[in-house]
Amino acid sequence: MDILLRAQAGDRAALDQLASRYQERLLRIVRIRLGPGGNALRRFLYSGDLVQETWKAALSGLGDLEIRGDTDLLNWLARIATNKLRDMHDHFHAQRRSIEREQDLADLQSAGPLDSSPGPQSRAANAELREMIDASLAELDEDYREVIVLRDYCGADWESIAARLGRANIHAAQQLHQRAWIKLRKKLGPRLGS
Repeated sequence: MDILLRAQAGDRAALDQLASRYQERLLRIVRIRLGPGGNALRRFLYSGDLVQETWKAALSGLGDLEIRGDTDLLNWLARIATNKLRDMHDHFHAQRRSIEREQDLADLQSAGPLDSSPGPQSRAANAELREMIDASLAELDEDYREVIVLRDYCGADWESIAARLGRANIHAAQQLHQRAWIKLRKKLGPRLGS
């Protein structure tokens, strides 16, 4: 990955290219890992904030990073995001805090989107569909979420998915992936009106 090598050498344009290339997929992974909309932590965190924290943390370790490709880089970023999410969860649930006393971010901001510039209808429809998929995926059991995130969001190969999820072989990982998508389609059906 030439772009990664240039970013590691301090090339700001290459770093911007990396962020641009992975921003949306990382944001979707963070939304899924935050869990369903009713999750108490989701009330106080915006996915975009967690992605920004992930990029900040990634910058400090970028120079020492040795990876083979896009999948490895995205998995590394997803692990950083998961660790940041865990840290924020611990912060909000510390004994000295009362999460019930916190004020919901939605109460502090208008109901409208942050970027109100109009876009083509198809982009809006695709964005809405992605949000429905991500929200439905966040509601699945952990193994189902992880197999879809690893395969479809991060692009991991079956062998590494099987190892990461403790499956006996790639066939077992593929079966889990298939079952996960069946569950996801069932959850999506009512949201899509079909």
